[in-house]
Amino acid sequence: MTPSEKIAMIRQRRSAVRAGGRRLPRKRRPPRQIYPQGLERAYEAAVLDVTAPFFAAVKQMIETDLPAIVAARDQALKADALRADAGYGDLLGLAIDGIRIRVAARISEQAAAEVSESFARRVAEFNRTQVDRHFTAVLGIPVLRQERWLEEKLSAFVTGNVSLIKDITDKGIADLSSMLMARVEAGDSNRTIAAAVQERLGVTGRRARFIARDQVAKLNGKLTELRQKEAGVEEYIWRAVKDGATRASHLQNDGKRFRWDSPPATGHPGEDYQCRCTAEPVLEEFIEAPAAEAA
Repeated sequence: MTPSEKIAMIRQRRSAVRAGGRRLPRKRRPPRQIYPQGLERAYEAAVLDVTAPFFAAVKQMIETDLPAIVAARDQALKADALRADAGYGDLLGLAIDGIRIRVAARISEQAAAEVSESFARRVAEFNRTQVDRHFTAVLGIPVLRQERWLEEKLSAFVTGNVSLIKDITDKGIADLSSMLMARVEAGDSNRTIAAAVQERLGVTGRRARFIARDQVAKLNGKLTELRQKEAGVEEYIWRAVKDGATRASHLQNDGKRFRWDSPPATGHPGEDYQCRCTAEPVLEEFIEAPAAEAA
C-alpha cells in the first residue's frame, strides 16, 4: 500500500469509530517520545559483563607475567642483547597468547548473541510502546500491525552486535600487544608499564560503553522510522534532547520538519553516532482531508 492508501484506510477506521458513538481525541500533537535511557545503561553494563573476561585476563597478566617479562628484559640489557628473541620477547608472546586463550574460552559468540538479542527485543518493545502512544494520543485508534519485517531487523542487529563485541576484545588484544612491546623495548619499569596497561584498559572499556550506547540509539531510531513509514507517515518533526550533550547541528534541526525519504545532512534521528534525538510524526493528513479533497 502507498502512504496515501494507508492514510485513507486510517481515516475510514476513525470515521467508523466516530459513527459508533465514540469520541476521538482532539489533540494535534503527540506526546514527546521517551528515549530508552534505562535500556541504554543496562545494555552498556551487559556488554561490559560479556567482555569482563578480557579485562580480568589482562589484569592477571599484569600481576603474574609482566614482572617476569621486565626481569628478562633487564637481564638481556645487562648481557647487551636487547633483541625481541632474547627471552623477554618469547615471554611477552606467551602472555598475549594466554590472554587470547582465556578470552576465547570465556567469551563465546553465543553469549554475545544472547545478550544482543535480549536487548534488541527489549528496545523493540519499548519503542513500539512509544510509537503506539503517538498514534493513539492523536488518532484515538491503534495503528501498528504485525510487523513482519521486525524479526529480520532484530536479527541484523544481533549479527552486527556480536561482531562489534568480538571486535572490542580483538582490538583490545592487538592494541595491548603492540603497546607492551613498545614499552618493554623502551626500557620502562614494571610500574610504568602496568599503569600504561591500566590506561589502555580504560580506553577499551570506554569503547565498549560507546558501542552499547550507540547501538541502542541506532536501533531505537530505525524502529521509529520503520514503524512510522509502515503506518503511512511521510514527515516528522525533529525533537532534540537538549541536555548539554546534544550536537549543535542536531539542536539546529530541533522543531523542523523533515521527510523520511529526504534526510537532513545529519541523517535521521538516531543515525548519527550516539544520537538520542527522536522523530515526532506529522499526523495532520490522518485527521483532515486535503483542501482540494474537502472542496
